[in-house]
Amino acid sequence: MFLDQLNSKEQEAFLSLSVHAAKANGVVEEEEKDMIEEYCREMGISFFDAENVIPIEKVVEIYADSEIQCRKIVLLEILGLVYADGTYDVKEKEFIRNFAQNICLDPETVEKQTELIVKYLALVKEMAESVQ
Repeated sequence: MFLDQLNSKEQEAFLSLSVHAAKANGVVEEEEKDMIEEYCREMGISFFDAENVIPIEKVVEIYADSEIQCRKIVLLEILGLVYADGTYDVKEKEFIRNFAQNICLDPETVEKQTELIVKYLALVKEMAESVQ
């Protein structure tokens, strides 16, 4: 949705973050793989090697220095990824909470972004059902 607003360094870090988030619960679902591919298309990245991701500590460093708007975009988009398979389990919640805290986003922002992504996904589902 908003990944085109990130600079190239932030976009590269986002793809690595996506892999870390997808692996947070130990299971990378097909829906999560599909979302990562969609992120690549959105950012105009033709190939991303998921085996060569940036370590999460480096990802955190990159976003800790980013503008608040960037950090909120990243949080919203990564929440979309962890919700892609229809579940948001304890390990994923822990990953999101830790990541947000490490990039200086408060729990209220995490809650608000979570509410927004849930509403968005429900609306997309409702729209898809309306045309079937």
